[in-house]
Amino acid sequence: MSTSPIRDDSPLASLLPRAPRCLRLAELPTPVERAPWLDGPAAEVWVKRDDASSAVYGGGKVRKLELVLGNPPHDGDAPIVSIGGLGSHHLLALALFLRPLGRTLHAWTFDQVMTPHVRTNLAVLMSCGARLWSVRSRAALPWAALGYYVWARPPQMGRWMTPGASSPLGALGFVAAGLELAQQIEAGALPRPARVYITGGSAGSSAGLLVGLALAGVGTHLRVVSAVEPLFFNSFALRGLARKTLATLRQRGLPAQGGLDGLLARAGVTWSIDHRQVGPGYAVPTPAGAAEVERSASHGLKLETTYTGKCAAALRADLESGDARGPVLLWNTHAGNELRARIEDGWERRLPPRVRALL
Repeated sequence: MSTSPIRDDSPLASLLPRAPRCLRLAELPTPVERAPWLDGPAAEVWVKRDDASSAVYGGGKVRKLELVLGNPPHDGDAPIVSIGGLGSHHLLALALFLRPLGRTLHAWTFDQVMTPHVRTNLAVLMSCGARLWSVRSRAALPWAALGYYVWARPPQMGRWMTPGASSPLGALGFVAAGLELAQQIEAGALPRPARVYITGGSAGSSAGLLVGLALAGVGTHLRVVSAVEPLFFNSFALRGLARKTLATLRQRGLPAQGGLDGLLARAGVTWSIDHRQVGPGYAVPTPAGAAEVERSASHGLKLETTYTGKCAAALRADLESGDARGPVLLWNTHAGNELRARIEDGWERRLPPRVRALL
């Protein structure tokens, strides 16, 4: 079992009679700050700084991992097996948080554009001792599974974790985030936002936040900016995980409050998905996203081109069209930690030959 201390200050502890075990991996609550360089003609913009959620590796992933790694079947000492691109933030977060626990990541990866950011993530991933089963594309991931379970068969097999740790249990991390935001609004740290912008990929963050905002009574519109094509992230996926998350809360003792749609309606919470910023595909940089990364960097906020740059680009497009008005919140789920000091010499030699050739 993890030696990390148990978090007893999560909003879930007061919400649920049978709250799940939660490791203290994150530094919460994360701050909210004004971002005047993002303001539009009819809106002032705030940023939820989840990039400051951990000195090890911040961003939104740690909120989910606190719960998923603290409970069966992902606690204990077995390796974790999960999937993502070569520069996956999910895989990188897993590797960084598993290593101090003496645990290993078995990663099934697919190729993505080898930007400097992706290369750095891959270097740190390998420096943390991760083992890779790599294929060229998402469509070829079944071959990675075949290689793992049939051809390679590690001496200690890993326990499967859903992409992005976006299970109903993992999504509870963003239910807690919604409750956290409500406390900050009540304390006067920011006005109640008319819109909240968050990126979407595996649905865990957006589904959990949708439920959390509704339970906290924060009437707002959740604008989910997809980083992947509609086939992989859509209203069916988001609604389905949100319903499962609500069911998990009820299993943990949340009093029955009707179905998801009724809960959202009573709280005045609405939502939509924006696929306009996906561009050529997942993890492929776009000019609009890259421009927002550069613009935010000049103001001390680190974004990246796969998720958060595209989310900021969607926000800017809505501001310019007049769709976004009043106070607006951009939820920065990117980990802005400087990781190059963690790169070990010779990390390239640990890569499968085909991936090494990509460098």
